[in-house]
Amino acid sequence: MQSKQKTSKGFHAWSLLTVLVGVVLIWWGAAVTTEDVGLSVPDWPLAFGRVNPEGWWKVPAIFLEHGHRILGATIGLLVLVMYLWAFFKERPRLIEAIGVILVSLGYLYLVREQAVGIAAVIAGIGMLWLVLTWMAARWSALRGLATLALILVVVQASLGGLRVLKMSDPFGVLHGTLGQVFFCVLVLIAFMSSWTWRNGQSVLRGGQAVWARLTSTVLFLAVFGQLVIGAILRHTQRDHLAASDLIFTGGSFIPPVSPPDVFVLFLHKYWGVTVALLMLGVARYARTWVDGSSPVRFIPRILTVLPVLQVILGISVILTGKSFWVTNFHVINGLAMLALTCMMAAAAWGGAKSVGDVVESVADKEVVTA
Repeated sequence: MQSKQKTSKGFHAWSLLTVLVGVVLIWWGAAVTTEDVGLSVPDWPLAFGRVNPEGWWKVPAIFLEHGHRILGATIGLLVLVMYLWAFFKERPRLIEAIGVILVSLGYLYLVREQAVGIAAVIAGIGMLWLVLTWMAARWSALRGLATLALILVVVQASLGGLRVLKMSDPFGVLHGTLGQVFFCVLVLIAFMSSWTWRNGQSVLRGGQAVWARLTSTVLFLAVFGQLVIGAILRHTQRDHLAASDLIFTGGSFIPPVSPPDVFVLFLHKYWGVTVALLMLGVARYARTWVDGSSPVRFIPRILTVLPVLQVILGISVILTGKSFWVTNFHVINGLAMLALTCMMAAAAWGGAKSVGDVVESVADKEVVTA
């Protein structure tokens, strides 16, 4: 189990601000997809050859697309400050920060020039460097997560750019999927820098620790899988859904794989119901290991409400023919489910102690006192 480091209230407040902007950014991105205006600005990173095209806020489509870019740049700056904040707290080597920033700028330039292959190699090397350095230098969780957030926000920006430059739905799906992962990293940074994380503790007994970690991880992966299917659905069925029936899909309970649009809709509907039932079951089980001192003591109760709401919103999306507000709230509620399950898994893996850990900790304190 990784030790819980002390963090400043200022860093935690900054991380909460970043999470808040992240919610707005994802909602705004969902609005861009719902309204199908992702290609209303044909160039990137500029817009019609300018940083801010004249009167961009007066045209609804450009307002959504360019506004999304402005929010993306804003969260990029917030994450950069977060990275530097965590960086300077741990006896840093300045060459590292300079290198990370210069490589990030070079990577974005390569994407701008559509050198996708070279950019992908650099991104892979960057992730490998992060993992190896994090382990070798024994960075704190917050130092590693802040660095990961910076890398992800750069890659996320590049995927958004490639969506425009290549006019590619696959890049749009990757952009939407990575956005969910990036948001989870931001949530973990805010969570692990909080007083609740530093002072909360779940005591797990025997096999309870194994089951807590297993069930919370499986639930997180199940929710993430559902959001990936949802991203594919949203980027391939923009104007309308492939079928409008509730129980059946395209007139069949289990439609054929071809055409894929109908089958993807079927997967999203029924995997969503499966995830909802799984979440209700895990939330009920979590009450056996989440006690009053746990850093996630509030999550199981919330997870008994959100899946029911998500199913209702999903049905409403079909009945209303993809109403703007219903669809966007469906996306945001799914994001909340992912973030909360991520927090619960983090608590089970990194914030929970077994009985043996607690006994050993008490014994160490007694030895020091003596």
